[in-house]
Amino acid sequence: MRCPKCQTLMPENAAACPACGHDVALYRSFLEMKQNAATLKNDAFALFKQFDLLQQRFTQFEELLTETKETGAISFDIEEIADTPEKQPTPEVSEKPTPKATISLKEPRPTSPPSSAKTTQEKQQSEITFGQKWLLIAGVIVTVLGVGWFLKYSFDQNWIGPAGRVALAYLGGIIFLGGGELFRRKDFDIFGLYLIGGGIAILYFATFAAFQIYHLIPQSLAFLVMILITTLAGILALVYDTKWLVVLGLIGGFLTPVILSTGQDNQFVLMSYMTILNAGILSIAFFKQWRLLNYLGFFFTWLLFTGWMFAHYNESKFWMTFIFLNIFFLTYAVSPFAYHLVKGHGKRLSGLRIIVPNSFIGLGYSYILIEEHFQVEYVSIVTLVYAAIFLWMAQFIYRRNREQIGAFVMLLAEAMIFLVITIPLLFSQHWITVFWAIQATVLLWAAVKLDNKWLYGSFSVLLALTLAKFFWYDYPEIFDLRLPDMSFWPGYLHRLLERFITSGTVLAALLLSALMVTRSSNRKSGFQQAALPVLWGGFIIALFLVLNVETAAYFHDYGSQARFAAISVLWTMFSLLMMIFGFSFNLSILRKAAIALFAVTMLKVFLLDMANVSTPYRVVSFLVLGLMLIGASYLYHRFKERILPPEE
Repeated sequence: MRCPKCQTLMPENAAACPACGHDVALYRSFLEMKQNAATLKNDAFALFKQFDLLQQRFTQFEELLTETKETGAISFDIEEIADTPEKQPTPEVSEKPTPKATISLKEPRPTSPPSSAKTTQEKQQSEITFGQKWLLIAGVIVTVLGVGWFLKYSFDQNWIGPAGRVALAYLGGIIFLGGGELFRRKDFDIFGLYLIGGGIAILYFATFAAFQIYHLIPQSLAFLVMILITTLAGILALVYDTKWLVVLGLIGGFLTPVILSTGQDNQFVLMSYMTILNAGILSIAFFKQWRLLNYLGFFFTWLLFTGWMFAHYNESKFWMTFIFLNIFFLTYAVSPFAYHLVKGHGKRLSGLRIIVPNSFIGLGYSYILIEEHFQVEYVSIVTLVYAAIFLWMAQFIYRRNREQIGAFVMLLAEAMIFLVITIPLLFSQHWITVFWAIQATVLLWAAVKLDNKWLYGSFSVLLALTLAKFFWYDYPEIFDLRLPDMSFWPGYLHRLLERFITSGTVLAALLLSALMVTRSSNRKSGFQQAALPVLWGGFIIALFLVLNVETAAYFHDYGSQARFAAISVLWTMFSLLMMIFGFSFNLSILRKAAIALFAVTMLKVFLLDMANVSTPYRVVSFLVLGLMLIGASYLYHRFKERILPPEE
C-alpha cells in the first residue's frame, strides 16, 4: 500500500507512514470498505443471475404442464405440487420422481415445435398469402384488361352498339364497386378493396371510350366524369387508408389511352386527361406519404408524353406541349413535399428520388422545344424558374423542418445546378467563368455552414471547371493569349478590363474559399483537412501564373529588353512574400516553396538574363535578387524560434 499523502510504499500493517508520519488507519479502513462493496456487488450479481435462471426454469415447467395436460400423455396434481414445502432449487439437483410425474429443473422438455413443423407452417402461410393477395391482383388486372379489349373488339365486330358497350362498361364498374364494398363489410377487407380498385379502373375505361372513341358525350362532361372518378379513387383510398386501391385505379387510368387508342392524335384530350390523373396523385400526396403512387405516376406520365412526342409532335403544337410539359414537371417537383406543405412537422421526407430525373427530363424537353421554335437563350427562362422553385423548396424545408438536412442540401444543389446551366445560356465567353467562380464560393459557404459532403463535392467540381476554363480556354481563345510569346493579340490593352475582372474574380474566389475553410469551426473534418492546403496552394499558383502572364505580356509590348529582368524581379518578390507569410503563419511548406523559387530564379538570372538582358536591366535583376536573398536570410535569423521547438 502507498501513503495517500506522499505516495511512499509502506508495510501493510503500518499505522503511520514511515516517511512523512501521516496516519493511514482511516485510509486503510476506507480501502477495506471499498473492497467489501465490490465483493458484495459481485455476489449480488451472481445471486440475481441464479434468480433469473430459476424463473426461466419455472416458465418452461409451466409450459410443460400445460402441454401435457392438453395432450393427456401424463397427469399432474397441481394442488399436491402447490402444497409441497418450498426448497432451494439448483441446476444440479432434481426432485425425486413421484408416482404421477417426473419434474426436472436441469433439462426441461423442449416446448417449441420441430423445425419440420415450422417449415410446413411457413409454406402454408406463403401459399395463403399468394392465393389471397397476388392471385386477386392478377385477377383484377386481367379482368380490367379484358373489359378494355371487349370494348375494342366489340367495336370492331359491331356486336353491340356504342351506347350499349359504354353502358355495359359502366355497369361492370359499378358492380365491382358494390361487390367490393359488400365483401369489405363482411370482413374480407383485402378482397373487397381490390375489387373496388378494379371498378375504378373500369370506370376510367368507360369514360374515355364514351368520349374519345364513340363520341357519345361532350368534352366538358367527359372531363367532369373523369374528375369525379379520380376524386372517388382518392377519397376511398384515404377513407380506407390503403394505397393499393388508388394504385390499381391509377394503373387502369394510365393504360386507358394506350389500350383504346385509335392511332389518331388528340393532344388536348390526352394531356388534359393525364393532368387530371396527376392532379389526383398530387391531392393524395398532401395527405399521405405514398411513394409508390408518386413513382408510378411519374413513370407513366413521362412514358406517355415521350410516346406522344415521337409520334405526333410538330412545331404548330409548341405552346400546348410546352404548357403541359411544365405542368407535369411541377406536379412531380411538388408531390414529394406536398405532405409537409400541409402537415409541416418533423416526419422524415421520402420519395425524393424522382426530383432529379424529373428536373432533367423537363429541362431536356424544354430545350428541344425552345431551341427549335426560338433562340436557345430563351431556355434560360426555364432554368431560372426551375432554380427559383428549388430554392423556394429548400428555404421552406430549412425554415419548417431543419432536421431534414439531406433534403435541404439536395434541393439547394438542384437549384445551383440550374443556375450553373443558366450562365452559359444567358452569358458567353469569360462571363461564364466569373459567375461559376461566384457560385463555387456560395456552394462552399453552404457546405461549411452545413458541413455536408455533397455540397463539398459540388464545390470541388465547379471550382475545378472554373479554373480549367479560365486557364485553358479563356486566356487563349477569348483574350487571345499567344504562346510561347506570352503576349496578347493585337496588344496588351486588348480586352484589358474584362481580363482583369475575370482573373480578379477567380483569384478572389480561391482566396475567400481558403479563408472560409481556415476560419471554419469544423476545421477538423476530413474534407477540410484535405482541402485547406489544396485551396491555399491553388490560390498561390493561380496568382503566380496570372502575374507572370500579365508581366510578360506588358513588357512584350512596352519594354522587350527588360522583359526577362522583370520576370526575374517578379519571381524574387513573389518568393520573398511567400517567405514572409511562411514565417507569419509558421507554414513550412510556404518557406520551402519560397526557397525553391529563389533557386529557380537564381538559375534563370545566371543562365538566361546574363545572355539576353542588357547591362542596366541585368544590374537591376542581380541587385533585387541579392537583396531579397539577404532579406530571406535575415528572416531565418530573426524568427528561428518559430521553427525550432522550445528547449526543455
